[in-house]
Amino acid sequence: MPRTAILAAIVLPVAGLAGLWGWSDHLSRQGTEWDVAIQGYDPRDLLRGHYVEFSYDWPESPGEESEEDEEGIVFEPAPQLLCLYGSAPKLERAVRIEEAQVEACAHPVRANLASVYGFSSLERGRFYLGQDRAREIDQEMLDPNQVGIVRIRQRDDGTITPFDIRFRPLTEAERAERAAEAEAEVDDIAPVPAIMTEDQAPEE
Repeated sequence: MPRTAILAAIVLPVAGLAGLWGWSDHLSRQGTEWDVAIQGYDPRDLLRGHYVEFSYDWPESPGEESEEDEEGIVFEPAPQLLCLYGSAPKLERAVRIEEAQVEACAHPVRANLASVYGFSSLERGRFYLGQDRAREIDQEMLDPNQVGIVRIRQRDDGTITPFDIRFRPLTEAERAERAAEAEAEVDDIAPVPAIMTEDQAPEE
Protein backbone atom coordinates (compact mmCIF):
# COMPACT_ATOMS: atom_id res chain seq x y z
CA MET A 1 0.00 0.00 0.00
CA PRO A 2 1.43 3.41 -0.94
CA ARG A 3 2.73 5.54 1.92
CA THR A 4 0.23 8.31 1.12
CA ALA A 5 -2.66 5.86 1.42
CA ILE A 6 -1.37 4.66 4.79
CA LEU A 7 -1.04 8.22 6.04
CA ALA A 8 -4.53 9.05 4.79
CA ALA A 9 -5.94 6.00 6.57
CA ILE A 10 -4.41 7.23 9.82
CA VAL A 11 -4.97 10.98 9.50
CA LEU A 12 -8.54 11.08 8.16
CA PRO A 13 -10.20 9.24 11.11
CA VAL A 14 -8.28 11.43 13.58
CA ALA A 15 -9.30 14.58 11.71
CA GLY A 16 -12.90 13.39 11.67
CA LEU A 17 -12.91 12.79 15.41
CA ALA A 18 -11.33 16.20 15.99
CA GLY A 19 -14.02 17.81 13.85
CA LEU A 20 -16.80 16.05 15.77
CA TRP A 21 -15.26 17.10 19.08
CA GLY A 22 -14.97 20.69 17.89
CA TRP A 23 -18.59 20.78 16.74
CA SER A 24 -19.78 19.21 19.99
CA ASP A 25 -17.78 21.76 21.97
CA HIS A 26 -19.23 24.57 19.85
CA LEU A 27 -22.80 23.38 20.49
CA SER A 28 -22.13 23.05 24.23
CA ARG A 29 -21.25 26.76 24.37
CA GLN A 30 -24.44 27.93 22.68
CA GLY A 31 -27.40 29.34 24.60
CA THR A 32 -28.41 32.07 27.03
CA GLU A 33 -26.42 32.42 30.24
CA TRP A 34 -28.06 33.20 33.59
CA ASP A 35 -26.82 33.67 37.15
CA VAL A 36 -28.78 31.62 39.70
CA ALA A 37 -28.32 31.67 43.47
CA ILE A 38 -27.74 28.29 45.08
CA GLN A 39 -27.95 26.77 48.54
CA GLY A 40 -26.90 23.57 50.20
CA TYR A 41 -23.39 23.37 48.72
CA ASP A 42 -20.68 21.57 50.65
CA PRO A 43 -16.91 22.18 50.34
CA ARG A 44 -15.81 18.82 51.81
CA ASP A 45 -12.78 17.35 50.08
CA LEU A 46 -13.03 20.01 47.39
CA LEU A 47 -9.30 20.27 46.79
CA ARG A 48 -9.27 16.80 45.28
CA GLY A 49 -11.38 18.11 42.42
CA HIS A 50 -14.87 16.65 42.69
CA TYR A 51 -18.35 17.48 41.54
CA VAL A 52 -19.93 20.18 43.69
CA GLU A 53 -23.61 19.45 44.20
CA PHE A 54 -26.16 22.07 45.19
CA SER A 55 -29.81 23.11 45.24
CA TYR A 56 -31.02 25.93 42.99
CA ASP A 57 -32.55 28.88 44.82
CA TRP A 58 -34.81 30.14 42.02
CA PRO A 59 -36.39 33.57 42.69
CA GLU A 60 -39.94 32.23 42.57
CA SER A 61 -42.95 32.75 44.83
CA PRO A 62 -44.95 29.84 46.25
CA GLY A 63 -47.54 28.95 43.64
CA GLU A 64 -50.66 26.88 43.23
CA GLU A 65 -48.62 23.66 43.15
CA SER A 66 -47.92 23.89 46.89
CA GLU A 67 -48.91 20.72 48.71
CA GLU A 68 -49.36 19.75 52.34
CA ASP A 69 -48.15 16.51 53.84
CA GLU A 70 -49.79 14.45 56.59
CA GLU A 71 -48.19 16.60 59.28
CA GLY A 72 -49.48 19.83 57.74
CA ILE A 73 -46.10 20.92 56.39
CA VAL A 74 -46.42 22.87 53.15
CA PHE A 75 -43.98 22.06 50.37
CA GLU A 76 -43.70 22.38 46.61
CA PRO A 77 -42.80 19.55 44.25
CA ALA A 78 -39.72 20.01 42.09
CA PRO A 79 -40.48 22.35 39.16
CA GLN A 80 -40.70 20.76 35.71
CA LEU A 81 -41.06 23.94 33.64
CA LEU A 82 -39.99 27.48 34.53
CA CYS A 83 -40.21 30.73 32.62
CA LEU A 84 -37.21 32.96 33.34
CA TYR A 85 -37.52 36.74 33.41
CA GLY A 86 -34.74 39.30 33.43
CA SER A 87 -31.96 40.73 31.33
CA ALA A 88 -29.47 37.88 30.96
CA PRO A 89 -27.40 37.06 32.84
CA LYS A 90 -29.33 38.87 35.60
CA LEU A 91 -32.27 36.70 36.65
CA GLU A 92 -35.19 38.55 38.24
CA ARG A 93 -37.98 35.98 38.42
CA ALA A 94 -38.68 32.32 37.72
CA VAL A 95 -42.33 31.37 37.27
CA ARG A 96 -43.72 27.84 37.05
CA ILE A 97 -45.60 27.26 33.80
CA GLU A 98 -47.43 24.50 31.94
CA GLU A 99 -46.45 22.99 28.59
CA ALA A 100 -49.18 25.00 26.85
CA GLN A 101 -47.52 28.23 28.05
CA VAL A 102 -44.04 27.48 26.70
CA GLU A 103 -44.50 29.24 23.35
CA ALA A 104 -45.52 32.46 25.12
CA CYS A 105 -42.36 32.39 27.28
CA ALA A 106 -39.18 33.98 25.93
CA HIS A 107 -36.88 31.93 28.17
CA PRO A 108 -38.43 28.59 29.19
CA VAL A 109 -36.34 25.99 31.01
CA ARG A 110 -37.39 22.41 31.64
CA ALA A 111 -36.29 19.46 33.74
CA ASN A 112 -33.94 17.19 31.82
CA LEU A 113 -35.35 13.72 32.44
CA ALA A 114 -32.23 12.14 30.93
CA SER A 115 -29.89 13.87 33.39
CA VAL A 116 -28.55 12.45 36.64
CA TYR A 117 -31.31 14.19 38.63
CA GLY A 118 -34.17 13.52 36.20
CA PHE A 119 -37.43 15.07 37.44
CA SER A 120 -35.45 17.02 40.06
CA SER A 121 -32.96 18.58 37.63
CA LEU A 122 -34.47 22.07 38.10
CA GLU A 123 -34.18 21.61 41.84
CA ARG A 124 -30.67 20.20 42.08
CA GLY A 125 -27.55 20.51 39.96
CA ARG A 126 -23.87 19.71 39.87
CA PHE A 127 -20.75 20.37 37.86
CA TYR A 128 -17.11 19.42 38.01
CA LEU A 129 -14.45 21.60 39.60
CA GLY A 130 -10.86 20.79 38.81
CA GLN A 131 -8.13 21.08 41.42
CA ASP A 132 -6.89 24.55 40.40
CA ARG A 133 -10.38 26.07 40.35
CA ALA A 134 -11.22 24.35 43.64
CA ARG A 135 -8.28 26.04 45.36
CA GLU A 136 -9.54 29.44 44.22
CA ILE A 137 -12.94 29.14 45.82
CA ASP A 138 -12.29 26.78 48.75
CA GLN A 139 -12.25 29.53 51.40
CA GLU A 140 -15.23 31.31 49.86
CA MET A 141 -17.36 28.19 50.19
CA LEU A 142 -16.55 28.07 53.89
CA ASP A 143 -17.76 31.63 54.49
CA PRO A 144 -21.38 31.61 55.81
CA ASN A 145 -21.71 35.33 55.05
CA GLN A 146 -21.58 34.77 51.30
CA VAL A 147 -24.02 33.31 48.80
CA GLY A 148 -23.05 31.07 45.92
CA ILE A 149 -24.03 32.06 42.39
CA VAL A 150 -23.97 29.47 39.62
CA ARG A 151 -23.76 30.48 35.95
CA ILE A 152 -26.03 28.25 33.86
CA ARG A 153 -26.42 27.96 30.10
CA GLN A 154 -30.00 27.66 28.81
CA ARG A 155 -30.17 25.75 25.53
CA ASP A 156 -32.76 26.06 22.78
CA ASP A 157 -34.51 22.89 23.95
CA GLY A 158 -34.95 24.38 27.44
CA THR A 159 -32.42 22.21 29.26
CA ILE A 160 -29.81 23.93 31.41
CA THR A 161 -26.15 23.27 32.14
CA PRO A 162 -24.33 24.78 35.14
CA PHE A 163 -20.69 25.51 34.33
CA ASP A 164 -19.23 28.07 36.74
CA ILE A 165 -19.60 29.35 40.29
CA ARG A 166 -18.78 32.56 42.13
CA PHE A 167 -19.62 34.11 45.49
CA ARG A 168 -20.79 37.49 46.75
CA PRO A 169 -21.49 38.89 50.26
CA LEU A 170 -25.02 38.55 51.62
CA THR A 171 -27.16 41.68 51.45
CA GLU A 172 -28.83 42.96 54.61
CA ALA A 173 -32.15 41.61 53.36
CA GLU A 174 -30.62 38.17 52.77
CA ARG A 175 -29.05 38.19 56.25
CA ALA A 176 -32.44 38.99 57.79
CA GLU A 177 -34.11 36.29 55.70
CA ARG A 178 -31.57 33.66 56.77
CA ALA A 179 -31.99 34.64 60.41
CA ALA A 180 -35.77 34.28 60.09
CA GLU A 181 -35.39 30.90 58.41
CA ALA A 182 -33.07 29.71 61.17
CA GLU A 183 -35.66 30.63 63.81
CA ALA A 184 -38.38 28.75 61.94
CA GLU A 185 -36.14 25.81 61.06
CA VAL A 186 -38.07 23.33 63.19
CA ASP A 187 -41.20 24.01 61.15
CA ASP A 188 -39.62 23.84 57.73
CA ILE A 189 -38.22 21.11 55.55
CA ALA A 190 -34.50 21.69 55.10
CA PRO A 191 -33.16 21.73 51.52
CA VAL A 192 -31.57 18.54 50.27
CA PRO A 193 -28.04 18.55 51.74
CA ALA A 194 -25.22 18.85 49.25
CA ILE A 195 -22.53 16.23 49.00
CA MET A 196 -19.16 16.02 47.29
CA THR A 197 -19.03 12.95 45.09
CA GLU A 198 -15.91 11.26 43.81
CA ASP A 199 -16.94 10.66 40.23
CA GLN A 200 -14.14 10.78 37.74
CA ALA A 201 -13.44 14.02 35.92
CA PRO A 202 -15.11 14.27 32.50
CA GLU A 203 -12.85 13.43 29.60
CA GLU A 204 -11.59 16.39 27.60
